[in-house]
Amino acid sequence: MSKSENIVAEDSDESQFHVMHRKFDDLCHQFYHAWFRYHPEDAVDVGVYDFADQLKSFKQDDIGALIALIQKMLSALDELNFSELDEIRKNDYQIIKGAITIELHDLEDSDWRYRDPLEYVPINAIYQLLIHPNENVHKSIKRRLEAIPEYLRGAKLMLLQHPERVVPEWATTARDIAHMGTDFIRGLVRNPLLTTQFENPARLQPLFDAAASAINDFANFLENDVLPKAEGKFASGHNRFNRLLNARHFLTADADQILGFGERLSASTEEELLLLSEQICGEKNISKALDKVREQRPNASELLNSYRNRMQTAYTWLKKADIITIPEKQSLKVQQTPVFLRDVIPFAAYEPPMPQDKEQRGLYYVTTVEDETLLAEHNQYSIDLTSAHEAFPGHHLQFVLANQHNKSVTRLLNVSASMYEGWALYCEQLVFEQGLYNKKEHEFILLRDRLWRALRIVIDVKMHTGQFSFDDAVNLLVDKLGFDVSQAQSEISWYSSSAATPLCYAVGREIIIKTREIVMNEADGSPDKAKLKSFHDKLLSQGSIALPLIIKSVFGESVWNRVHDDIFID
Repeated sequence: MSKSENIVAEDSDESQFHVMHRKFDDLCHQFYHAWFRYHPEDAVDVGVYDFADQLKSFKQDDIGALIALIQKMLSALDELNFSELDEIRKNDYQIIKGAITIELHDLEDSDWRYRDPLEYVPINAIYQLLIHPNENVHKSIKRRLEAIPEYLRGAKLMLLQHPERVVPEWATTARDIAHMGTDFIRGLVRNPLLTTQFENPARLQPLFDAAASAINDFANFLENDVLPKAEGKFASGHNRFNRLLNARHFLTADADQILGFGERLSASTEEELLLLSEQICGEKNISKALDKVREQRPNASELLNSYRNRMQTAYTWLKKADIITIPEKQSLKVQQTPVFLRDVIPFAAYEPPMPQDKEQRGLYYVTTVEDETLLAEHNQYSIDLTSAHEAFPGHHLQFVLANQHNKSVTRLLNVSASMYEGWALYCEQLVFEQGLYNKKEHEFILLRDRLWRALRIVIDVKMHTGQFSFDDAVNLLVDKLGFDVSQAQSEISWYSSSAATPLCYAVGREIIIKTREIVMNEADGSPDKAKLKSFHDKLLSQGSIALPLIIKSVFGESVWNRVHDDIFID
């Protein structure tokens, strides 16, 4: 072949790849354009407001159309030549195919409309528009509010068809959030955003009252008509659980291998914690050591300011440490957890900014408390490490960087806790290792947090494969971690509805640590800071997708295989 012929062949090959790239991009664009109609809240979460005036449909025709849309997309994906996609699109291909495969199975095998009343509670549909408004936010909020009474009447009819299929734990959460959300909706007249968007927001009070009354009535309906008959099981079962591991988090280990790792980690961490307890309280008693550590805590009135101060301390330290590239544009607001979310956020949590938010402003929620027992969880050492976890270098930094690097709707919609929660838990160890915090009380909280996340693996797997009841899981947290019973119940309620997510914290942390050890060859001693910064920047360059995909893309398949075997092959 002549040189010119060779060039023509190369150009032809390159053109073929470009054609396949455009075909895949167009296919994803068309799919999401249709898919958002059935997922209006997900659309707003990624900055698409075409359906911001609508609530999630539960009509049979719409569910049937959604199933048909997914089936058509799966067929279209199968017809593409995967080998002709570049690395980024290959990952996106796997992510979107995994996500819609899970959704299709869930729609066909365990229809949410008959099992999960929380999906009907429209509090977040209003709240998300207040914290992520667009130019027509007032119109969207008004229309969603107007739809609520009729929407919830239809929801009742759906749930009454098969009340025995409703999962009681989920119905209880839905009831509580609906009750607490009633005051939130009724008080919208005082919301600063609405007072600026409407000339006379007081005229909308009847609308707020009607929506609030419908939500409160729905809560009472769940209490009186659904919960007495609810017998549904929250357990996912082995097949669905393994599907979530593989198709959402791209872990090839199965439930049994994950459980084995969790049991080994919890046993070794508990032993470390017992040894450290002896240094703190004079005996190997985790409960007594915890009581001693909890003695140093702020007054209830000082709680929010304590979190703000520690967040600022972590940020200042991180800038000086120079172990991660910090985005120029970002900000973080510490505020009280909204009342209707306090049952599901007993301590603290993070709300990321939207990708198109120019300021990249995140929200750091803190659930303020008056009770001394609950306040003890907000001791000074926990606040220090929680701020590293939620703010810097944890969630806030990671999500802002993800927004900076993410150009794909597929990646924005299909985040994996293996990355964002694994990173945040890793950051607790990172700030201790790098010297921001170095007291034995910090190490105690660090190990307790690690034990908590190790137990999450055990509970997550055992609950969803039928080996643990709800009460078994609650008792384990109370016995091993000293949780208050009400806090443990809130925690386990979340586990019950989020299969294969709680395990991601400790699994993700371990994946990052093992990858770092291999890539940086840390067997010889402490990491070089320049190399550590390079490692972190590479790790955070792919957004919030599943960690195995990130490791393979950035560090290579052979590195991932070694990491996997080190963690999951006993």
